[in-house]
Amino acid sequence: MPKTIILKGNGIQKEGKAGGTITPGHLVDRTSTDTVVVHAVAAKTASAMFAKENEVIGRDIDTVYTINENVIFEACHSGMEVYALVAAAAAAIVIGDDLESAGDGTLRKVVTDAATDDTQRHSLVARAIQAVDNSAGGVPARIKVEVL
Repeated sequence: MPKTIILKGNGIQKEGKAGGTITPGHLVDRTSTDTVVVHAVAAKTASAMFAKENEVIGRDIDTVYTINENVIFEACHSGMEVYALVAAAAAAIVIGDDLESAGDGTLRKVVTDAATDDTQRHSLVARAIQAVDNSAGGVPARIKVEVL
């Protein structure tokens, strides 16, 4: 089990004040008030920005950020590998599945074919490089993904 969120590659590290609770591995977004929050709109365009663990002060990937804390996150580019989160009770994911925002900072399997649905293509964030079945899970699960 990895102990870091960014598994391969180097994006651009950023920081901002948390606008709510954020777990390392969450897909995040900036608000109009310049706070960082979990990406809150399912199946919509999302920048591949993921909250990281705050190793500067000795925190691990399971230590959540609370409101007004300084969040460290990374703007990822295509090909980077990230230890992200899959939604609780999400459909089973196999290697190669396309993933999009689930609207709560986690990722979920894309339900329509992005190759034939131009609208769906814009919501893609990552591709699974690990199989995860969290369909019976009551909490989010970790998954290794490649950023698209």
